[in-house]
Amino acid sequence: MISLDWKERLKKDTVDFFERKLPAGDYDIDIIYNAYPQRIDNNIPHAVITLVGKTIASKLSKNPDKYMQFYDYLLNEKGENGRMIFAYIMARVVKKKPDVFIPYLEGFLTKTTDQKSCNLIIDKTIFPILKKDPLEHLDIISNWVKTDNPVLISSLQKMLAKLIAFDPSLIKPIFSKLETSWLYATHNMIKLNANFLKTIYKIDPEFYQSVFENYKHTRNPVFADMLCNAICCYNDVIQEICDHWAMSGNIKLKKIGIHGQKILKKKKK
Repeated sequence: MISLDWKERLKKDTVDFFERKLPAGDYDIDIIYNAYPQRIDNNIPHAVITLVGKTIASKLSKNPDKYMQFYDYLLNEKGENGRMIFAYIMARVVKKKPDVFIPYLEGFLTKTTDQKSCNLIIDKTIFPILKKDPLEHLDIISNWVKTDNPVLISSLQKMLAKLIAFDPSLIKPIFSKLETSWLYATHNMIKLNANFLKTIYKIDPEFYQSVFENYKHTRNPVFADMLCNAICCYNDVIQEICDHWAMSGNIKLKKIGIHGQKILKKKKK
């Protein structure tokens, strides 16, 4: 809990930083929050970073294109606190200029190895615009999944689970977008699709079962691997599919089918 006095000071110092230091190319924003006396595990409390981030975001959002070097600096030079502030800034500016800042974010997110920062940025920037207007921005998901960055794919998986929990009507269009990449799915993409199907089962079991029904004649090992990893209940159709795979002359498909049979045996108990 930040005291009222400290809230006012942090806001004032953030505005001062925006008005005087930022135009001069002085990007060391930590001068604002380092003065805060309290620490949690030797770190500045997140509430302080959040306050600074939201305050400066409100200022930058009026002319966001002007400060690209500052955004880069926050990402690359200011550690976890800088990336938190960056996320709050992007949450504002992406809504204002998605055509500029979605590609900008893509440059970072498709290459990052920082799971925590990726989760935060996706949650604060991409989830809100998909929540507001999902059908317009669904291509973001299918395009970013194809980059095969395991960190980004993990973040997208969490976001998709939240999105369909918020609006189950999005299950079909999102599934259809992901399905277009099944043929060329990598290990990371298989994992994403399997986990997405498991999430679907919790929300709409009928749709989940319809996917297996639609693919009951597939002999594609990639599809089989994806579906097998998505098994989370016993079902006669799924049993039939796995039994057919297990009798296949294709060694990989046979192995997947036997694995599926073992999963179903446990689920049937």
